[in-house]
Amino acid sequence: MSTIILAHGLFGFGHLLPGFLEFLPSVHYFNGVADHLRKQNHTVLEPQVNPIGSIQGRGEQLADSILEQTSAGDRLHILGHSMGGLDARYAIAHSKAVADRVATLVTIGTPHRGSPVADAFVKGSGDVFEVIPESLRRELEHTAGAVHDLSTEFCVQFDKDTPDHAQIRYINVAGDASKAGNELFLMELAAKIGKITGELNDGVVTKSSALRAHNEHLEDWPVDHIGEIGWSTALLNPSSAGKAMADHLGRYDRIVKLCTAAN
Repeated sequence: MSTIILAHGLFGFGHLLPGFLEFLPSVHYFNGVADHLRKQNHTVLEPQVNPIGSIQGRGEQLADSILEQTSAGDRLHILGHSMGGLDARYAIAHSKAVADRVATLVTIGTPHRGSPVADAFVKGSGDVFEVIPESLRRELEHTAGAVHDLSTEFCVQFDKDTPDHAQIRYINVAGDASKAGNELFLMELAAKIGKITGELNDGVVTKSSALRAHNEHLEDWPVDHIGEIGWSTALLNPSSAGKAMADHLGRYDRIVKLCTAAN
């Protein structure tokens, strides 16, 4: 079958939670996705990169992991969430060996042209900054490299400097927090971002940033930024958890089927 690589975003992790949460090995950044796809006989890799590093640093780490865990001639499908999509683009653009192995890159909620939330932190002020929870503010204050690299100014230039590889299929997905019935705290952010930018967003990334002009676009997912990887309050409610998980895994099934149809 196929080899799927799950590239995590900011504050993310690979197959094990970091630090004091390591005792929860069943918890994955992409909630339930790896085990679900492995049951379908896919090989699934979950590389760990610096949770708060720069795109360059994370991209180099991702490239190293891909080359260490796969072989020349393998045809890989990378699913990158948020910053993980930018890391993958960097790895592909700066490593011919990686580019030669990748068949598809799917970016999910990736800020190809930056995030209003990152802009607010770089500036240290703004309407969006005022509604970000205090706990998240404290975390972001320690992520100078990552947050700077997710700003509009940086990402617009990165997008220009990082062309697509001619032999790779690029697919983009945007999230729509306005349709997320069981969001965490991102609806308030989404409303604020929508007011500022006047467009649909997932509470962190706008649709115009998530979808690149010359890539394939899938239908918007009816979830917020965290829901894109399967985390929502619906999972805490016994009456809704089963459907929420089935809907989440179904979205990844459709992506993988699309990626592997030509293989």
